[in-house]
Amino acid sequence: MNSHFIQEASEACFNGCCSSPFSSHSMSEKPEELEFSVTTTGTSFLTRNTKFTSQESLPRLRTSFYDLITAFPDYLQTNQADHLRSTEYQNLSSSSHVFGQQQSLFSYSQFREISESESDLNHSLLTLSCKQVSSGKELLSFEEESRFQSRIRKRITSFMNLEESEYHMILTQDRSSAFKIVAELYSFKTNPNLLTVYNYEDEAVEEMIRISEKKGIKPQSAEFSWPSTEILSEKLKRRITRSKRRGKSGLFVFPLQSLVTGASYSYSWMSLASENEWHVLLDTSALGSKDMETLGLSLFQPDFLICSFTEVLGQDDPSGFGCLFVKKSSSTALSEEPTNLANLTAVKAEPSWKWKTEYQAGYNEITPVDHEDHKAASTSGSEIVEIESSVKQDKAMIEFQGLDHADSLGLILISRRSKSLTLWLLRALRTLQHPGYHQTEMPLVKLYGPKTKPSRGPSISFNIFDWQGEKVDPLMVERLAEREKIGLRCAYLHKFRIGNKRRSDEAMSLRLSVVTVRLGGFMTNFEDVFKVWEFVSRFLDADFVEKEKWRMKALDKNK
Repeated sequence: MNSHFIQEASEACFNGCCSSPFSSHSMSEKPEELEFSVTTTGTSFLTRNTKFTSQESLPRLRTSFYDLITAFPDYLQTNQADHLRSTEYQNLSSSSHVFGQQQSLFSYSQFREISESESDLNHSLLTLSCKQVSSGKELLSFEEESRFQSRIRKRITSFMNLEESEYHMILTQDRSSAFKIVAELYSFKTNPNLLTVYNYEDEAVEEMIRISEKKGIKPQSAEFSWPSTEILSEKLKRRITRSKRRGKSGLFVFPLQSLVTGASYSYSWMSLASENEWHVLLDTSALGSKDMETLGLSLFQPDFLICSFTEVLGQDDPSGFGCLFVKKSSSTALSEEPTNLANLTAVKAEPSWKWKTEYQAGYNEITPVDHEDHKAASTSGSEIVEIESSVKQDKAMIEFQGLDHADSLGLILISRRSKSLTLWLLRALRTLQHPGYHQTEMPLVKLYGPKTKPSRGPSISFNIFDWQGEKVDPLMVERLAEREKIGLRCAYLHKFRIGNKRRSDEAMSLRLSVVTVRLGGFMTNFEDVFKVWEFVSRFLDADFVEKEKWRMKALDKNK
Protein backbone atom coordinates (compact mmCIF):
# COMPACT_ATOMS: atom_id res chain seq x y z
CA MET A 1 0.00 0.00 0.00
CA ASN A 2 1.55 3.31 -1.06
CA SER A 3 2.23 6.21 1.29
CA HIS A 4 -0.25 8.59 -0.37
CA PHE A 5 -3.13 6.13 0.04
CA ILE A 6 -2.30 5.46 3.68
CA GLN A 7 -2.18 9.19 4.38
CA GLU A 8 -5.63 9.69 2.84
CA ALA A 9 -7.08 6.74 4.75
CA SER A 10 -5.58 7.95 8.00
CA GLU A 11 -6.91 11.48 7.50
CA ALA A 12 -10.35 10.01 6.75
CA CYS A 13 -10.28 8.25 10.13
CA PHE A 14 -9.78 11.61 11.83
CA ASN A 15 -12.20 13.60 9.67
CA GLY A 16 -15.26 11.51 10.43
CA CYS A 17 -15.74 9.10 7.53
CA CYS A 18 -15.36 6.37 10.12
CA SER A 19 -15.28 6.49 13.89
CA SER A 20 -12.11 7.95 15.33
CA PRO A 21 -9.78 5.34 16.84
CA PHE A 22 -9.06 7.80 19.65
CA SER A 23 -11.09 9.40 22.39
CA SER A 24 -12.10 13.05 22.21
CA HIS A 25 -9.23 14.36 24.32
CA SER A 26 -6.79 13.18 21.65
CA MET A 27 -8.36 15.35 18.97
CA SER A 28 -6.66 18.51 20.20
CA GLU A 29 -3.49 17.55 18.35
CA LYS A 30 -2.81 19.61 15.25
CA PRO A 31 -3.47 18.14 11.77
CA GLU A 32 -0.04 19.18 10.54
CA GLU A 33 1.53 16.61 12.89
CA LEU A 34 0.22 13.84 10.66
CA GLU A 35 1.53 15.66 7.58
CA PHE A 36 4.92 15.94 9.30
CA SER A 37 5.06 12.19 9.78
CA VAL A 38 4.28 11.58 6.11
CA THR A 39 6.83 13.96 4.69
CA THR A 40 9.68 13.09 7.04
CA THR A 41 9.41 9.33 7.29
CA GLY A 42 7.60 7.79 4.34
CA THR A 43 8.05 4.42 6.05
CA SER A 44 7.45 3.21 9.56
CA PHE A 45 9.88 4.78 12.03
CA LEU A 46 9.89 1.44 13.84
CA THR A 47 11.61 -0.19 10.87
CA ARG A 48 14.38 2.43 10.70
CA ASN A 49 16.17 1.54 13.93
CA THR A 50 14.91 4.74 15.56
CA LYS A 51 15.66 5.16 19.27
CA PHE A 52 13.87 7.36 21.80
CA THR A 53 15.72 8.41 24.95
CA SER A 54 13.02 10.38 26.78
CA GLN A 55 9.26 10.55 27.00
CA GLU A 56 9.37 14.00 25.40
CA SER A 57 11.10 12.61 22.31
CA LEU A 58 8.27 10.18 21.52
CA PRO A 59 6.17 11.00 18.45
CA ARG A 60 2.67 12.22 19.17
CA LEU A 61 -0.38 9.98 19.08
CA ARG A 62 -1.43 10.88 15.52
CA THR A 63 2.06 10.39 14.14
CA SER A 64 2.27 7.03 15.88
CA PHE A 65 -1.10 5.99 14.48
CA TYR A 66 0.15 6.77 10.99
CA ASP A 67 3.15 4.59 11.79
CA LEU A 68 0.84 1.74 12.81
CA ILE A 69 -1.11 1.80 9.55
CA THR A 70 2.12 2.16 7.56
CA ALA A 71 3.54 -0.97 9.16
CA PHE A 72 0.20 -2.81 9.35
CA PRO A 73 -2.17 -1.38 6.69
CA ASP A 74 -4.74 -4.13 7.35
CA TYR A 75 -5.56 -2.37 10.60
CA LEU A 76 -7.58 0.18 8.59
CA GLN A 77 -10.01 -2.61 7.77
CA THR A 78 -10.99 -2.94 11.43
CA ASN A 79 -12.67 0.45 11.90
CA GLN A 80 -15.97 -1.33 12.61
CA ALA A 81 -14.54 -2.11 16.05
CA ASP A 82 -13.75 1.59 16.60
CA HIS A 83 -17.33 2.45 15.69
CA LEU A 84 -18.70 -0.10 18.17
CA ARG A 85 -16.40 1.17 20.90
CA SER A 86 -17.47 4.80 20.39
CA THR A 87 -21.19 4.00 20.33
CA GLU A 88 -21.56 1.02 22.68
CA TYR A 89 -18.60 1.13 25.09
CA GLN A 90 -18.07 4.82 25.78
CA ASN A 91 -16.78 4.03 29.29
CA LEU A 92 -13.58 2.35 28.03
CA SER A 93 -11.64 5.57 27.46
CA SER A 94 -11.35 6.03 31.24
CA SER A 95 -10.85 2.38 32.22
CA SER A 96 -7.79 0.17 32.51
CA HIS A 97 -9.94 -2.94 32.32
CA VAL A 98 -10.06 -2.96 28.52
CA PHE A 99 -6.72 -4.80 28.67
CA GLY A 100 -6.94 -8.57 28.93
CA GLN A 101 -10.63 -8.26 29.65
CA GLN A 102 -12.72 -11.41 29.61
CA GLN A 103 -15.47 -11.47 27.04
CA SER A 104 -18.45 -9.41 28.21
CA LEU A 105 -22.07 -10.51 28.08
CA PHE A 106 -23.56 -7.04 27.83
CA SER A 107 -22.62 -3.71 26.28
CA TYR A 108 -22.17 -0.54 28.32
CA SER A 109 -24.86 1.33 26.36
CA GLN A 110 -27.27 -1.51 27.11
CA PHE A 111 -26.36 -1.21 30.80
CA ARG A 112 -26.97 2.55 30.70
CA GLU A 113 -30.32 2.07 29.01
CA ILE A 114 -31.49 -0.34 31.70
CA SER A 115 -30.07 1.57 34.67
CA GLU A 116 -32.38 4.17 36.09
CA SER A 117 -29.70 6.38 37.64
CA GLU A 118 -25.92 6.85 37.93
CA SER A 119 -25.94 4.90 41.20
CA ASP A 120 -27.35 1.87 39.39
CA LEU A 121 -24.18 1.73 37.28
CA ASN A 122 -22.31 0.48 40.34
CA HIS A 123 -24.62 -2.50 40.71
CA SER A 124 -24.27 -5.96 39.22
CA LEU A 125 -26.50 -6.90 36.31
CA LEU A 126 -26.82 -10.49 37.44
CA THR A 127 -27.71 -12.09 40.73
CA LEU A 128 -25.62 -15.21 41.23
CA SER A 129 -26.96 -17.79 43.67
CA CYS A 130 -24.60 -20.53 44.81
CA LYS A 131 -25.44 -24.13 45.55
CA GLN A 132 -23.03 -26.62 47.07
CA VAL A 133 -23.14 -30.12 45.59
CA SER A 134 -21.67 -33.37 46.85
CA SER A 135 -20.91 -35.36 43.70
CA GLY A 136 -20.33 -35.16 40.00
CA LYS A 137 -23.74 -36.67 39.35
CA GLU A 138 -25.45 -33.96 41.37
CA LEU A 139 -23.35 -31.29 39.69
CA LEU A 140 -24.32 -32.37 36.18
CA SER A 141 -27.99 -32.69 37.10
CA PHE A 142 -28.05 -29.12 38.42
CA GLU A 143 -30.37 -28.16 35.57
CA GLU A 144 -33.64 -26.89 37.08
CA GLU A 145 -33.51 -23.88 34.82
CA SER A 146 -35.59 -20.76 34.49
CA ARG A 147 -36.10 -19.44 30.99
CA PHE A 148 -33.28 -16.94 31.51
CA GLN A 149 -30.89 -19.67 32.66
CA SER A 150 -31.77 -21.75 29.63
CA ARG A 151 -31.18 -18.76 27.36
CA ILE A 152 -27.80 -17.88 28.87
CA ARG A 153 -26.66 -21.52 28.63
CA LYS A 154 -27.66 -21.78 24.98
CA ARG A 155 -26.15 -18.42 24.08
CA ILE A 156 -22.78 -19.08 25.74
CA THR A 157 -22.57 -22.62 24.35
CA SER A 158 -23.19 -21.26 20.86
CA PHE A 159 -20.66 -18.45 21.36
CA MET A 160 -18.02 -20.98 22.40
CA ASN A 161 -18.71 -22.90 19.16
CA LEU A 162 -19.79 -26.02 21.05
CA GLU A 163 -22.74 -28.33 20.42
CA GLU A 164 -25.36 -28.07 23.13
CA SER A 165 -26.26 -31.73 22.65
CA GLU A 166 -22.69 -32.80 23.40
CA TYR A 167 -21.77 -30.71 26.47
CA HIS A 168 -23.04 -29.95 29.94
CA MET A 169 -22.45 -26.34 31.01
CA ILE A 170 -21.97 -25.50 34.69
CA LEU A 171 -21.72 -21.91 35.86
CA THR A 172 -19.14 -21.32 38.59
CA GLN A 173 -18.23 -18.38 40.79
CA ASP A 174 -15.10 -17.72 38.75
CA ARG A 175 -12.45 -19.44 36.64
CA SER A 176 -10.60 -20.75 39.71
CA SER A 177 -13.78 -22.43 41.00
CA ALA A 178 -14.10 -24.36 37.75
CA PHE A 179 -10.56 -25.72 38.15
CA LYS A 180 -11.32 -26.72 41.75
CA ILE A 181 -14.41 -28.65 40.70
CA VAL A 182 -12.50 -30.68 38.11
CA ALA A 183 -9.64 -31.33 40.56
CA GLU A 184 -12.02 -32.53 43.28
CA LEU A 185 -14.11 -34.84 41.10
CA TYR A 186 -11.66 -36.11 38.47
CA SER A 187 -11.05 -39.87 38.71
CA PHE A 188 -7.39 -39.72 39.72
CA LYS A 189 -7.66 -43.18 41.30
CA THR A 190 -8.00 -44.83 37.91
CA ASN A 191 -6.20 -42.09 35.92
CA PRO A 192 -3.37 -41.12 38.30
CA ASN A 193 -1.59 -38.42 36.30
CA LEU A 194 -1.82 -34.66 35.98
CA LEU A 195 0.17 -32.88 33.27
CA THR A 196 -0.02 -29.08 32.88
CA VAL A 197 1.40 -26.77 30.19
CA TYR A 198 1.92 -23.32 31.75
CA ASN A 199 5.09 -21.22 31.54
CA TYR A 200 3.81 -18.91 34.27
CA GLU A 201 2.32 -19.30 37.73
CA ASP A 202 -1.44 -19.45 37.47
CA GLU A 203 -3.40 -19.35 40.73
CA ALA A 204 -6.24 -21.54 39.44
CA VAL A 205 -3.87 -24.20 38.08
CA GLU A 206 -1.78 -24.12 41.26
CA GLU A 207 -4.95 -24.80 43.27
CA MET A 208 -5.72 -27.78 41.04
CA ILE A 209 -2.19 -29.07 41.63
CA ARG A 210 -2.56 -28.74 45.43
CA ILE A 211 -5.83 -30.67 45.41
CA SER A 212 -4.35 -33.45 43.28
CA GLU A 213 -1.35 -33.73 45.59
CA LYS A 214 -3.70 -34.28 48.54
CA LYS A 215 -5.03 -37.24 46.57
CA GLY A 216 -1.53 -38.70 46.26
CA ILE A 217 -0.86 -37.53 42.70
CA LYS A 218 2.59 -36.33 41.63
CA PRO A 219 1.81 -33.60 39.10
CA GLN A 220 4.05 -33.07 36.10
CA SER A 221 4.61 -30.00 34.00
CA ALA A 222 5.85 -29.23 30.53
CA GLU A 223 9.21 -27.46 30.43
CA PHE A 224 10.06 -24.45 28.32
CA SER A 225 13.08 -23.03 26.53
CA TRP A 226 14.66 -19.74 27.52
CA PRO A 227 14.29 -16.98 26.45
CA SER A 228 11.84 -17.98 23.66
CA THR A 229 9.46 -19.51 26.29
CA GLU A 230 8.42 -22.20 23.79
CA ILE A 231 7.58 -25.77 24.80
CA LEU A 232 10.45 -28.27 24.90
CA SER A 233 8.66 -30.57 22.49
CA GLU A 234 10.57 -33.83 22.89
CA LYS A 235 10.24 -33.85 26.68
CA LEU A 236 6.51 -33.16 26.55
CA LYS A 237 5.96 -35.79 23.88
CA ARG A 238 7.73 -38.41 26.02
CA ARG A 239 5.59 -37.54 29.04
CA ILE A 240 2.37 -37.81 27.06
CA THR A 241 3.18 -41.13 25.33
CA ARG A 242 4.82 -42.78 28.37
CA SER A 243 1.52 -42.95 30.27
CA LYS A 244 -0.14 -45.13 27.63
CA ARG A 245 2.76 -47.58 27.64
CA ARG A 246 2.33 -47.88 31.41
CA GLY A 247 -1.41 -48.30 31.06
CA LYS A 248 -2.20 -45.22 33.16
CA SER A 249 -3.37 -41.97 31.68
CA GLY A 250 -4.71 -38.87 33.41
CA LEU A 251 -5.68 -35.23 32.97
CA PHE A 252 -3.89 -33.04 30.42
CA VAL A 253 -4.42 -29.32 31.12
CA PHE A 254 -3.65 -27.19 28.11
CA PRO A 255 -4.05 -23.44 27.35
CA LEU A 256 -3.08 -23.15 23.61
CA GLN A 257 -1.41 -19.81 24.41
CA SER A 258 0.51 -18.37 27.32
CA LEU A 259 -1.53 -15.68 29.04
CA VAL A 260 1.73 -13.96 30.05
CA THR A 261 4.30 -14.33 27.25
CA GLY A 262 2.02 -14.80 24.23
CA ALA A 263 3.77 -18.04 23.22
CA SER A 264 1.35 -20.14 21.14
CA TYR A 265 1.19 -23.93 21.13
CA SER A 266 0.05 -26.35 18.47
CA TYR A 267 -3.40 -27.94 18.48
CA SER A 268 -1.62 -31.23 17.83
CA TRP A 269 -0.72 -31.49 21.54
CA MET A 270 -4.40 -32.01 22.36
CA SER A 271 -4.72 -34.65 19.66
CA LEU A 272 -1.59 -36.43 20.85
CA ALA A 273 -2.85 -36.46 24.43
CA SER A 274 -6.26 -37.77 23.37
CA GLU A 275 -4.68 -40.50 21.22
CA ASN A 276 -2.72 -41.60 24.29
CA GLU A 277 -5.92 -41.84 26.36
CA TRP A 278 -5.57 -38.64 28.36
CA HIS A 279 -8.60 -36.57 29.23
CA VAL A 280 -8.00 -33.07 27.83
CA LEU A 281 -8.97 -29.90 29.69
CA LEU A 282 -8.77 -26.83 27.45
CA ASP A 283 -8.26 -23.54 29.28
CA THR A 284 -9.46 -20.73 27.00
CA SER A 285 -8.43 -17.80 29.25
CA ALA A 286 -5.64 -16.77 26.84
CA LEU A 287 -7.75 -17.02 23.69
CA GLY A 288 -9.38 -14.13 21.85
CA SER A 289 -13.12 -13.54 21.66
CA LYS A 290 -13.69 -15.67 18.56
CA ASP A 291 -10.69 -18.02 18.64
CA MET A 292 -12.94 -20.99 19.38
CA GLU A 293 -13.99 -20.77 15.73
CA THR A 294 -10.51 -21.54 14.40
CA LEU A 295 -10.28 -24.71 12.38
CA GLY A 296 -8.17 -26.62 14.92
CA LEU A 297 -10.66 -26.06 17.73
CA SER A 298 -13.63 -26.72 15.47
CA LEU A 299 -12.22 -30.16 14.70
CA PHE A 300 -11.14 -31.07 18.24
CA GLN A 301 -13.60 -31.42 21.10
CA PRO A 302 -11.94 -31.40 24.53
CA ASP A 303 -13.31 -33.46 27.41
CA PHE A 304 -13.47 -30.36 29.59
CA LEU A 305 -13.34 -26.67 28.72
CA ILE A 306 -13.04 -23.71 31.10
CA CYS A 307 -13.81 -20.11 30.21
CA SER A 308 -15.02 -16.99 32.02
CA PHE A 309 -17.14 -13.95 31.28
CA THR A 310 -17.55 -10.49 32.69
CA GLU A 311 -20.82 -8.59 32.70
CA VAL A 312 -19.77 -5.28 31.09
CA LEU A 313 -16.40 -4.22 29.66
CA GLY A 314 -14.55 -1.53 31.58
CA GLN A 315 -16.25 -1.75 34.97
CA ASP A 316 -14.02 -0.50 37.80
CA ASP A 317 -15.09 -3.53 39.82
CA PRO A 318 -15.65 -6.11 37.09
CA SER A 319 -18.05 -8.88 38.04
CA GLY A 320 -18.76 -12.09 36.22
CA PHE A 321 -18.54 -15.85 36.49
CA GLY A 322 -16.74 -18.91 35.19
CA CYS A 323 -18.03 -21.68 32.93
CA LEU A 324 -17.12 -25.34 33.02
CA PHE A 325 -18.11 -27.40 29.98
CA VAL A 326 -18.11 -31.17 30.42
CA LYS A 327 -18.36 -33.40 27.38
CA LYS A 328 -21.29 -35.71 28.03
CA SER A 329 -19.39 -38.78 26.83
CA SER A 330 -16.61 -37.94 29.35
CA SER A 331 -18.80 -37.10 32.34
CA THR A 332 -18.06 -40.43 34.05
CA ALA A 333 -14.51 -39.14 34.60
CA LEU A 334 -15.96 -36.77 37.23
CA SER A 335 -16.91 -39.53 39.63
CA GLU A 336 -14.43 -39.40 42.50
CA GLU A 337 -15.26 -38.55 46.10
CA PRO A 338 -14.24 -34.93 46.81
CA THR A 339 -11.76 -34.08 49.56
CA ASN A 340 -13.37 -30.71 50.29
CA LEU A 341 -17.07 -30.16 49.63
CA ALA A 342 -16.57 -26.38 49.86
CA ASN A 343 -14.87 -26.56 46.46
CA LEU A 344 -18.01 -27.98 44.81
CA THR A 345 -20.10 -24.87 44.29
CA ALA A 346 -22.26 -24.34 41.24
CA VAL A 347 -23.99 -21.09 40.36
CA LYS A 348 -27.32 -19.99 38.94
CA ALA A 349 -27.71 -16.60 37.30
CA GLU A 350 -30.79 -14.38 37.18
CA PRO A 351 -31.22 -10.73 36.14
CA SER A 352 -31.06 -8.34 39.07
CA TRP A 353 -32.66 -5.21 37.61
CA LYS A 354 -35.35 -3.42 39.60
CA TRP A 355 -37.97 -3.56 36.87
CA LYS A 356 -37.93 -7.35 36.87
CA THR A 357 -40.26 -7.35 39.90
CA GLU A 358 -42.59 -4.89 38.18
CA TYR A 359 -43.00 -7.22 35.20
CA GLN A 360 -42.64 -10.48 37.08
CA ALA A 361 -45.76 -12.06 35.57
CA GLY A 362 -44.76 -11.34 32.01
CA TYR A 363 -41.16 -12.35 32.67
CA ASN A 364 -42.19 -15.76 33.96
CA GLU A 365 -44.49 -16.39 31.01
CA ILE A 366 -42.19 -15.69 28.06
CA THR A 367 -38.70 -15.76 26.72
CA PRO A 368 -37.45 -13.75 23.71
CA VAL A 369 -36.81 -16.86 21.65
CA ASP A 370 -40.51 -17.65 21.91
CA HIS A 371 -41.93 -14.18 21.17
CA GLU A 372 -43.82 -15.12 18.01
CA ASP A 373 -45.17 -18.38 19.37
CA HIS A 374 -46.57 -16.72 22.45
CA LYS A 375 -48.20 -13.86 20.56
CA ALA A 376 -49.79 -16.31 18.15
CA ALA A 377 -51.14 -18.45 21.00
CA SER A 378 -52.75 -15.50 22.77
CA THR A 379 -56.45 -15.07 22.00
CA SER A 380 -57.23 -12.11 24.21
CA GLY A 381 -56.35 -8.60 23.02
CA SER A 382 -55.46 -7.56 26.57
CA GLU A 383 -53.15 -10.57 26.89
CA ILE A 384 -51.34 -9.56 23.71
CA VAL A 385 -50.79 -6.04 25.00
CA GLU A 386 -49.48 -7.33 28.31
CA ILE A 387 -47.15 -9.83 26.67
CA GLU A 388 -45.82 -7.36 24.10
CA SER A 389 -45.14 -4.84 26.86
CA SER A 390 -43.25 -7.49 28.80
CA VAL A 391 -41.38 -8.59 25.68
CA LYS A 392 -40.17 -5.03 25.17
CA GLN A 393 -38.70 -4.91 28.65
CA ASP A 394 -37.50 -8.52 28.57
CA LYS A 395 -35.67 -8.04 25.26
CA ALA A 396 -33.61 -5.17 26.65
CA MET A 397 -32.64 -7.34 29.56
CA ILE A 398 -31.95 -10.66 27.99
CA GLU A 399 -30.08 -9.84 24.80
CA PHE A 400 -26.38 -10.55 25.23
CA GLN A 401 -25.10 -7.62 23.21
CA GLY A 402 -21.47 -8.09 24.25
CA LEU A 403 -21.49 -11.54 22.64
CA ASP A 404 -23.47 -10.23 19.68
CA HIS A 405 -20.87 -7.52 19.05
CA ALA A 406 -18.00 -10.00 19.08
CA ASP A 407 -19.95 -12.20 16.66
CA SER A 408 -20.60 -9.24 14.35
CA LEU A 409 -16.89 -8.41 14.18
CA GLY A 410 -15.89 -12.01 13.57
CA LEU A 411 -12.72 -14.02 13.98
CA ILE A 412 -10.77 -12.51 11.07
CA LEU A 413 -11.30 -8.87 12.00
CA ILE A 414 -10.63 -9.38 15.73
CA SER A 415 -7.50 -11.43 15.00
CA ARG A 416 -6.19 -8.91 12.45
CA ARG A 417 -6.70 -6.03 14.88
CA SER A 418 -5.10 -7.85 17.81
CA LYS A 419 -2.02 -8.91 15.84
CA SER A 420 -1.45 -5.42 14.44
CA LEU A 421 -1.59 -3.80 17.87
CA THR A 422 0.54 -6.49 19.52
CA LEU A 423 3.31 -6.47 16.91
CA TRP A 424 3.39 -2.66 16.85
CA LEU A 425 3.78 -2.44 20.63
CA LEU A 426 6.55 -5.05 20.59
CA ARG A 427 8.49 -2.96 18.08
CA ALA A 428 7.74 0.29 19.91
CA LEU A 429 9.01 -1.01 23.26
CA ARG A 430 12.33 -1.94 21.63
CA THR A 431 12.87 1.67 20.52
CA LEU A 432 13.17 2.92 24.14
CA GLN A 433 16.84 3.48 24.98
CA HIS A 434 18.57 5.07 27.96
CA PRO A 435 20.61 8.17 27.06
CA GLY A 436 24.24 7.57 26.13
CA TYR A 437 25.75 7.14 29.58
CA HIS A 438 27.40 3.91 28.49
CA GLN A 439 29.62 2.85 25.62
CA THR A 440 27.20 0.03 24.82
CA GLU A 441 23.47 0.38 24.22
CA MET A 442 21.29 0.31 27.33
CA PRO A 443 17.72 -0.60 26.36
CA LEU A 444 14.97 0.34 28.80
CA VAL A 445 12.96 -2.82 28.20
CA LYS A 446 13.88 -6.50 28.00
CA LEU A 447 11.24 -8.61 26.25
CA TYR A 448 10.54 -12.28 26.98
CA GLY A 449 8.78 -14.73 24.71
CA PRO A 450 8.22 -14.65 20.94
CA LYS A 451 9.07 -11.32 19.33
CA THR A 452 7.51 -11.00 15.89
CA LYS A 453 5.94 -14.39 15.19
CA PRO A 454 2.60 -13.81 13.43
CA SER A 455 1.18 -16.81 15.30
CA ARG A 456 1.99 -15.37 18.74
CA GLY A 457 -0.79 -14.44 21.13
CA PRO A 458 -1.68 -10.90 22.26
CA SER A 459 0.16 -11.07 25.61
CA ILE A 460 3.55 -9.39 26.06
CA SER A 461 5.92 -9.89 28.99
CA PHE A 462 8.91 -7.71 29.76
CA ASN A 463 10.97 -6.05 32.47
CA ILE A 464 12.09 -2.46 32.83
CA PHE A 465 15.69 -1.62 33.75
CA ASP A 466 16.97 1.71 35.05
CA TRP A 467 19.97 3.57 33.63
CA GLN A 468 22.32 1.59 35.92
CA GLY A 469 21.01 -1.72 34.57
CA GLU A 470 19.00 -2.59 37.69
CA LYS A 471 15.61 -4.20 37.26
CA VAL A 472 12.64 -2.10 38.33
CA ASP A 473 10.33 -4.12 40.60
CA PRO A 474 7.37 -5.31 38.47
CA LEU A 475 5.05 -4.82 41.45
CA MET A 476 6.02 -1.15 41.53
CA VAL A 477 5.37 -0.89 37.79
CA GLU A 478 1.94 -2.48 38.29
CA ARG A 479 1.02 -0.03 41.05
CA LEU A 480 2.13 2.99 39.04
CA ALA A 481 0.26 1.74 35.98
CA GLU A 482 -2.88 1.18 38.03
CA ARG A 483 -2.66 4.78 39.22
CA GLU A 484 -2.72 5.86 35.56
CA LYS A 485 -5.53 3.40 34.71
CA ILE A 486 -3.23 1.32 32.52
CA GLY A 487 -3.61 -2.45 32.65
CA LEU A 488 -0.08 -3.71 33.37
CA ARG A 489 0.27 -6.64 35.77
CA CYS A 490 3.03 -8.43 37.64
CA ALA A 491 3.35 -12.14 36.85
CA TYR A 492 5.86 -14.93 37.47
CA LEU A 493 7.44 -17.06 34.76
CA HIS A 494 8.59 -20.57 35.70
CA LYS A 495 9.45 -24.09 34.48
CA PHE A 496 12.33 -23.05 32.24
CA ARG A 497 15.32 -25.17 31.24
CA ILE A 498 18.54 -23.17 31.04
CA GLY A 499 21.34 -24.39 28.76
CA ASN A 500 21.88 -28.14 28.48
CA LYS A 501 21.52 -29.07 32.12
CA ARG A 502 20.00 -32.52 32.57
CA ARG A 503 19.16 -32.48 36.26
CA SER A 504 15.51 -31.56 36.74
CA ASP A 505 16.06 -29.35 39.82
CA GLU A 506 18.59 -27.24 37.92
CA ALA A 507 16.41 -27.05 34.83
CA MET A 508 13.36 -25.92 36.75
CA SER A 509 15.04 -23.42 39.07
CA LEU A 510 14.24 -20.25 37.12
CA ARG A 511 11.38 -18.16 38.53
CA LEU A 512 11.24 -14.65 37.18
CA SER A 513 8.91 -11.80 38.02
CA VAL A 514 7.86 -9.83 34.94
CA VAL A 515 5.49 -7.10 33.80
CA THR A 516 2.79 -8.33 31.44
CA VAL A 517 0.11 -6.70 29.30
CA ARG A 518 -2.58 -8.42 27.28
CA LEU A 519 -4.10 -6.73 24.22
CA GLY A 520 -6.66 -9.42 23.48
CA GLY A 521 -9.79 -7.50 24.35
CA PHE A 522 -11.88 -7.14 21.18
CA MET A 523 -12.47 -3.45 22.02
CA THR A 524 -8.78 -2.56 22.52
CA ASN A 525 -7.75 0.33 20.26
CA PHE A 526 -4.53 2.05 19.29
CA GLU A 527 -4.82 4.75 21.92
CA ASP A 528 -4.81 2.06 24.64
CA VAL A 529 -1.59 0.64 23.19
CA PHE A 530 0.01 4.07 22.78
CA LYS A 531 -0.70 4.81 26.47
CA VAL A 532 1.27 1.70 27.44
CA TRP A 533 4.25 2.82 25.34
CA GLU A 534 4.04 6.35 26.68
CA PHE A 535 3.80 5.12 30.29
CA VAL A 536 6.80 2.78 29.97
CA SER A 537 8.85 5.60 28.44
CA ARG A 538 8.53 7.56 31.70
CA PHE A 539 11.06 5.16 33.22
CA LEU A 540 13.71 6.71 30.96
CA ASP A 541 13.71 9.57 33.49
CA ALA A 542 16.09 8.52 36.28
CA ASP A 543 14.60 11.07 38.68
CA PHE A 544 11.10 9.66 38.11
CA VAL A 545 12.26 6.14 38.95
CA GLU A 546 14.07 7.13 42.15
CA LYS A 547 11.23 9.36 43.29
CA GLU A 548 8.67 6.57 42.83
CA LYS A 549 10.89 4.00 44.58
CA TRP A 550 11.02 6.21 47.69
CA ARG A 551 7.33 6.96 47.45
CA MET A 552 6.45 3.26 47.34
CA LYS A 553 8.70 2.51 50.32
CA ALA A 554 6.98 5.24 52.32
CA LEU A 555 3.53 3.92 51.42
CA ASP A 556 4.52 0.36 52.40
CA LYS A 557 5.80 1.55 55.78
CA ASN A 558 2.52 3.31 56.54
CA LYS A 559 0.41 0.22 55.86
